[in-house]
Amino acid sequence: MVQRTTESALPVSPPESTSVFRSPFAKEVDPSTAAALSRWRHDPGLTTLLSSLEAQDERRTFLDRWAEAMVALHLQQMGCEVASEIPTPGGRTADLRVRRSGEELYLHIKRLDTDVIQRESITISPRLRVLERIQRSLVVRLRWDQSLNEAGMQRYVEGAARFIRTAHVGDETILRSESGDELGGLRVVAPWEGPGILLAIGLPKGFIDEVPHVRKLMERAYEQFMPRATNIIVIATDAADVAEEVDTALLGSHIERWDRHPPHGRRIAHGRATDGFWLERSRPESLASAWVRCPLSGGFQSRLWLRPAAALAAQLQFELVDLLEVHPEI
Repeated sequence: MVQRTTESALPVSPPESTSVFRSPFAKEVDPSTAAALSRWRHDPGLTTLLSSLEAQDERRTFLDRWAEAMVALHLQQMGCEVASEIPTPGGRTADLRVRRSGEELYLHIKRLDTDVIQRESITISPRLRVLERIQRSLVVRLRWDQSLNEAGMQRYVEGAARFIRTAHVGDETILRSESGDELGGLRVVAPWEGPGILLAIGLPKGFIDEVPHVRKLMERAYEQFMPRATNIIVIATDAADVAEEVDTALLGSHIERWDRHPPHGRRIAHGRATDGFWLERSRPESLASAWVRCPLSGGFQSRLWLRPAAALAAQLQFELVDLLEVHPEI
């Protein structure tokens, strides 16, 4: 399985004075990106997508089309021939058809609304570094009340440390002040190979689990597959730190396996539950999937998964990795 990431900026060409992106949300869009989109009026393969994007006056549906447009723009700038709304024999449509270097891909893009705290919008307290020194190889996702004073933050960190020292994968807790007010929460989301705690900042209030929703979106995308073709499911989000939910939806929840011998130096063996979209031989036509993030302010991030043991031709694998691994570190 390949899981690498890189980063690119969209787009590189300057806006043209005659380019106008006619959308109620145009003022929120990066001007260079808006100019690049407006050029699709003369692109037979993408003019329909542009018209649909500009016609949306509700934010949710606009962002749905925006995700499709940003994936299309990224691929176009990578030298691909891109067309939208391609009919399938089953009476459905593939969101994008992508051609490059003799390969043809069909992309099915589903956007997930998220309530995850954005990394850019919070202040990281140096007190949290204490948690990274706990000698357990776990990924822990955190959230806390941004209005906490020094005493409140200290109480949160102390409670988090006590929890992490004994918690198992999948455990979560809410920490409170002496008066019962909520300080924040944390969840142990996965094992990892490092020597200490890996902190992931950003957790939905109330521990909303997006994984079942992601799986439903994947099921909907699978129903749109083009027969006898290379189909890629793409999950788009507005928030960062959602790639792990996509990973879990594809490969299964992280669990502790007491029927296995743990790796050398570890007390517990970890594995995956049987709730993954790619469980064993299920959905055999799905061989690759990606997560993308493309905010209105500009930029493009993605992460690619290739199905374990999938027999992908070397050229096809190269094209997928080159096109859909777009961020150095998530």
